[in-house]
Amino acid sequence: MEERGKGKATASMVLGIISLVLLVTGYGAAVSVLLSVIGMALAGSSKRDGYTGSIRTTGVIMNMFGLIVGIVVFVACIACVGLLGVGMMESGINSYYYY
Repeated sequence: MEERGKGKATASMVLGIISLVLLVTGYGAAVSVLLSVIGMALAGSSKRDGYTGSIRTTGVIMNMFGLIVGIVVFVACIACVGLLGVGMMESGINSYYYY
C-alpha cells in the first residue's frame, strides 16, 4: 500500500527537476518560478498528509533552489532591459528617426 502523500511528494520533485532544467537551458525564469511555487505547495501538502520521506525533502530543496535562482535571473533580465532602454534614451537614439 502506498503511503499517503507520496504522490504529491513525487510531483513536487518532478516539478523541481523541470524548473531546474528550464533555468539551465534558459527557457523562462518566470515559468521556473511558477513551477517552483506549485512544487513547494505540493511538498507542503504532502507533509500535511503525513509523508516525510526523502522524495519530499528532495522536492523541497530543488524547488527552493529553482525559486531563488529563478527570481534572481528574472530580476536580472528586467534590469538589463531597463538599462538598455535608459542607455538608448541617453544616447539620443529615437525609434522614430533614423538618419
